[in-house]
Amino acid sequence: MTLWQIRTVVDDEPGRLAALASSLADLSVNILSVQVHPVVAGAVDDFVADAPASLTAEDLTAAVAAGGGRRAVVRPADVHGLADPPTRALQLAARLVRDPECLPLAMSELLDGSAVQWKPAPGGGGDLELRDPRGGSLHIVRMDGRLTPSEAARAHALADLAMVLSAPEADAVRWRRPEAADLGAIAAMHDRCSDSSRYRRYNSGMARPSARQLAKLINPRLGVSLVGVAPDGQIVALGNLMWCTDEATPAELGLLVEDAWQAHGLGTALTRRLLAAAADSECEQVHAVVRPDNQPMLRLLAGLGLPLHRAWDDGMLTVTVDLMDLARL
Repeated sequence: MTLWQIRTVVDDEPGRLAALASSLADLSVNILSVQVHPVVAGAVDDFVADAPASLTAEDLTAAVAAGGGRRAVVRPADVHGLADPPTRALQLAARLVRDPECLPLAMSELLDGSAVQWKPAPGGGGDLELRDPRGGSLHIVRMDGRLTPSEAARAHALADLAMVLSAPEADAVRWRRPEAADLGAIAAMHDRCSDSSRYRRYNSGMARPSARQLAKLINPRLGVSLVGVAPDGQIVALGNLMWCTDEATPAELGLLVEDAWQAHGLGTALTRRLLAAAADSECEQVHAVVRPDNQPMLRLLAGLGLPLHRAWDDGMLTVTVDLMDLARL
């Protein structure tokens, strides 16, 4: 018997998987594991199958087509292909913890059948592009078809782990009030941030705020701002608490942490300092306008342990933080 990996697209209808399995069973092919990936065109079925040694890839491709499969890719497999996806992902995560430099190889193994190429700058095509924490980006191309949404999600999760492992020590960050002379460094930090980080901060697709807008953000007459300064002198975080012209409206909170420093507590540390400044200014509440898919910010606010009030407004979520119990911080 010989192990094969079979990947094919089928219609997402009841009985299609059974028909495909039946067609393979007619050739005494035993399906050992299967993954089903929902896609727009139906479903991508990924099998590891045990087939008689006399069968060829062409025989299996024909059987898949007879069972209703389309765009089949059939290639030899080994026993490693029998590991279920969660087990494989955990094994690769453990390898990445031991050796953070192995991200491209681990990514290729996670996305079985994919080519992973490092490039010094973003852009240049591929099914998926991910930031490499060492610099540059990883361009991923699935050689036997396009990546499915679930495969892309796994790739993002592994890249996020690599980013966390490579992040510098957050305790070394120094917090201070920004000055006009910091505008260039603040703009440079925005340029180093990913599009998604800037989008979550400003709820828009702007490349970065203009120099005039940045100057307004750090104007002490308009609110309280703090920057986080790394040991090398670079500004890696910016937090703003902007006073509202309407006294009935709480001050507005906004945070931006450079990607390489995310997931290490900088956002929480910055928020606590800004909320303390708000309390010193006798603010009873502050609010943040957050997109509903901005899970990092929503988790941060929920983790403060302070009373929160949520309200929807035109697709955005306004989260108001009650500072009466600020002593909990």
